[in-house]
Amino acid sequence: MLLKVQGIILKSINFKDSDKILTIFTKERGKIQAIANGVRKPRSKNMASTQVFSLSDFVVYKGRNLYNLNQSEIINSYYPLRDDLNKLSYASYIIELTSAGLIEEEVNTKIFGLLLKTLDIILKEEKYELITRAFELKFISYLGYRPHLIDCVNCHNELNSNFKFSTSNSGVLCEKCKSIDRFSKPLNIETLNIMRFMLFTSFDEILKVDIDENILKNIENIMVNFILKHLDKTSFKSLNFIDSLKNI
Repeated sequence: MLLKVQGIILKSINFKDSDKILTIFTKERGKIQAIANGVRKPRSKNMASTQVFSLSDFVVYKGRNLYNLNQSEIINSYYPLRDDLNKLSYASYIIELTSAGLIEEEVNTKIFGLLLKTLDIILKEEKYELITRAFELKFISYLGYRPHLIDCVNCHNELNSNFKFSTSNSGVLCEKCKSIDRFSKPLNIETLNIMRFMLFTSFDEILKVDIDENILKNIENIMVNFILKHLDKTSFKSLNFIDSLKNI
């Protein structure tokens, strides 16, 4: 049975002489694996729509192990991302993180919308660190792992001062409880308030604010460790590449 879906290419692997195996995040079916036969041939009508980042309408059918691509029509290639190394590297991290967090064929329209919104913003804006940190907070929350930032995750008392963020406890520990996790990381009230702001505020409002680089770096350290734990990963290749660019 033929299925019509809208999706964005998260990953593409060359297969045989002219085929590709695609990882597609679809609005209707979640993340799927599809084989695109002959798509690497010079005259293939599906070549543009099967590039990483491309948002397209697809017609697919389910095979024994993989979906099969029947036809496609491109909606947005996001091609300008490839013209700027910074845009490309941050967009690649967003894509890699999305793919790592999604379960096969589990629909998540919130993350689908978040991904497209974030790529659209990266095309237009240069606040890459701010955009990425906001995406991380919203993305991991939409997966069901929202960090507890309102009060102490252990005793639920108000956070006054001298608190820490605990990855293993998925939230902030107050001064009284912080000793239950010796690996918890120091967190000041300004950074905590920025994390709350990013989590619960739209991108349009977030982009109006200038945030200190040190605060963004602290949020990165907290969030990357938090994400790696919950996604059971050790690293992200694209994030390592971003770090290497910063040291040039």
